[in-house]
Amino acid sequence: MNTHNRTDHPPLANDAAHRDDATYAGDPVLMHPEIAAHWALWSNVVSQAALTRLRHLQERFPELTTAVLSTADGLHIASVGTPDETGERLAAINGSLFGVARAEAEIISGGAEPSLSAVVSVSIGQSQLSLLSFVLAPYGQLLLSVSAAGVQVGTVIVQARSAAYELITALGLAGTPG
Repeated sequence: MNTHNRTDHPPLANDAAHRDDATYAGDPVLMHPEIAAHWALWSNVVSQAALTRLRHLQERFPELTTAVLSTADGLHIASVGTPDETGERLAAINGSLFGVARAEAEIISGGAEPSLSAVVSVSIGQSQLSLLSFVLAPYGQLLLSVSAAGVQVGTVIVQARSAAYELITALGLAGTPG
């Protein structure tokens, strides 16, 4: 039985063994185990939809230098403004950067678990980077990094949030960007 209504995506099994998986347990932060098991197939589906939205961002935001969508653990999904190999490296670095920022936020907040929707910003000279985290079931926690030159960091954050909403809409599933 197909639990996903879109016909362009591979089906997810809907049996009790998968629904009750102790690792997944319906936690939206975690990737669904069927998707994880068939990531090579699913990543192509997600990548094509994401690449279209990242290209829209690139067209409407001429100051953009790169945009990279990845899983929170650093798996590259799609990127613009950079060769795929560099996009893969940036995805891995973004996963690490987000992990460090999340750990620091946990310490600063006195041990309270920080929000799953978060923004990390980095400014170096005229270059700005915004790393946005959002949860998109059944794919889990995703990271979108957007970098630009010659604009304020707030502009980059607004553009990243807009692109995240487009990605959520394009994939037809619920999520909340930071």
